Amino acid sequence: MVPNSLARFVVENNSLRVTSPEKIKGTHDSAIGNFGIPQYGGSMAGTVAYPKDNSKGCKEFDDFGISFKSKPGALPTFVLLDRGDCFFALKVWNAQKAGASAVLVADDIEEPLITMDSPEEDGSSANILRHNNTICTY
Repeated sequence: MVPNSLARFVVENNSLRVTSPEKIKGTHDSAIGNFGIPQYGGSMAGTVAYPKDNSKGCKEFDDFGISFKSKPGALPTFVLLDRGDCFFALKVWNAQKAGASAVLVADDIEEPLITMDSPEEDGSSANILRHNNTICTY
């Protein structure tokens, strides 16, 4: 018999500051992913790219001829993807392989923030992402 226990899941909050366009400028609540290498206490600046094709990131971006690799001396590219249709880890993995420095996953539904996690209990997709420098924010 398993004894009853009380537990609480805590979503690690973060904030995302948008400097342009004016329409969405400001600081927005966000939550970090449970895989990748989080930048605790740090900050990053970059240019956000929203892909017209494969906007949910569930397929490899090479299939669409899309690359997010930054040119030398340019700001890193953060990829904005839509939530849904596949696991968070797959979205980030596909964007990372295409050169993204960070991944933002947006939801079109107003709801409490969640922590992005890998889908498999054995953590195999988390292990792939943990050894790279992609930062994952929801």
